[in-house]
Amino acid sequence: MNISQNLLTLTSWMTGEFSNQEQSVDQPVWFVNLVWWQRPISSNLLGSPAIFAEQANALILDRPYRQRILQFVENEDKIQVKYWGFKDPSAWTGAGRDRDRLNQITINDIEPLAGCSLDVFFANGRYKAEMPKDAKCCFQYLNESRQVVLGFEVSADEFWSGDRGVDPETGTAIWGAIMDFYKFKKIKDFSQEFTAST
Repeated sequence: MNISQNLLTLTSWMTGEFSNQEQSVDQPVWFVNLVWWQRPISSNLLGSPAIFAEQANALILDRPYRQRILQFVENEDKIQVKYWGFKDPSAWTGAGRDRDRLNQITINDIEPLAGCSLDVFFANGRYKAEMPKDAKCCFQYLNESRQVVLGFEVSADEFWSGDRGVDPETGTAIWGAIMDFYKFKKIKDFSQEFTAST
């Protein structure tokens, strides 16, 4: 598999364990203290580099949520991130801290999330990812339709998440990065796992 240096840098920066503790202390009203895991999975699963992601409240690390997969696709020097969901997310709870479990994920465990993709560009020393214009990312959760606006910025030691849930009727943000990005600092680096997982 041929991977450009650009994509290699992006995926390397994105993999790790991240914490926004500093931000949550500075602005406790708007930002919960979260831990966010992003770990490489085998590129054989989807045919291109991919990362398993989940997060947890720092006070209850044993109850992580929002399990998903980010697939990185490169066409003519353009990078896009495609999101996949788990058919049974609870079966993969905690896999962000258990790399061996990630090797057990099969294509039958996941499904593409329609409309949930990002275009990635590089500016001012950071990769920035935004949803294409007019794109809508919707999925079912607890038998309800949820809409999410996705986006992130990443540098060598920081990951900023702009993910936020919105009211499908009004577009008003109701959870997540309502006031600003969740600003995480990398506290563990998992980029070396890409070699082992590809």
